[in-house]
Amino acid sequence: MRTDWLIRRIGLAVATWLVALFISYILFEYAPVNPINYILSQLGMLGGSGGAGGSGPALMSRGNYEYITQWASAFMIHGNPALGFLKYLVNTFRGDWGWSVVYGLPVLTLIARYLPWTLFIVVSANIASFLVGVYLGQYMAYHRGSTGDQAVTQFITVKRSIPVYIYAALLVYFLGFEYHVFPTHGAYSGTPGFNLPFITSVLYHAALPIFTLAFSSFGHWALSMRGNIISILGEDYVNYAETRGLPSSWIQRRYVGRNALLPLYTGIIIALGTSFGGAVFVETVFSYPGVGALFSSSLGNGDWALGMGILLILILAVILGMVIADLTYSLIDPRVRQG
Repeated sequence: MRTDWLIRRIGLAVATWLVALFISYILFEYAPVNPINYILSQLGMLGGSGGAGGSGPALMSRGNYEYITQWASAFMIHGNPALGFLKYLVNTFRGDWGWSVVYGLPVLTLIARYLPWTLFIVVSANIASFLVGVYLGQYMAYHRGSTGDQAVTQFITVKRSIPVYIYAALLVYFLGFEYHVFPTHGAYSGTPGFNLPFITSVLYHAALPIFTLAFSSFGHWALSMRGNIISILGEDYVNYAETRGLPSSWIQRRYVGRNALLPLYTGIIIALGTSFGGAVFVETVFSYPGVGALFSSSLGNGDWALGMGILLILILAVILGMVIADLTYSLIDPRVRQG
């Protein structure tokens, strides 16, 4: 692997991350809902109404004024976006990701608390989706043109046109609220601990979110595997192996299957990063305590620091997936190794 190519690839990844983060910062900076409005509404001073505690001006005590000034200085809402972004970057690299105005906790603390749950359902769903898709793709390729192939292809085509949150809403309504087969919220029940009841509870609560994410994405792997196998079946080395009289199972496993899986390697690595986007909808619908539900809450409440912190993680996950796929693909496929 050439050093100059490696430097360019990492430099491009860093530049992409900074541009994406800057765009996200601008969107939060000029969003109609911001942390200051949230604080004012909680203090009863938004819209000239003081709520049950009295009139708005009466609540503008010295303590409240200093509290609001502190948050306004930290967020720099509607200030200079370039300087604000630089300040945010400096604070981020120092480990200061800000505080959540809704939860009253550091953003890093919240992300560390909720991110493992999102990683659990995202990784599990991607593994299940990939395995099911590869198996179906093999079946479709070796039975191409059959009724089963056409039926599966049509089913996948229709399924891919439906957004993931529709599946989540239908599953939580029928299997959760209507028939009470699965829980409708939470990640576990009972007391946490490394024991069989707790592990069973975690799997039970995560079953619907994992199934939803896997069901919405397995079609991509199936169609990709089908296309890869069909293209490889026409290669000369496959025809030569058949001419030699090698068993079909040997050819399918050693000659066709391995080479058909290679192009999917990059996709599965990238999918692990991009799946966080789908987890936002799924966790919100199922009230699952992951960073997706946190992100949805931050958007609704103008929780600027929390939203930016989660976006930083999501963007970084996608870009890291692409970089890791680029850097490691040559290790499993010698045909694309750099000189």
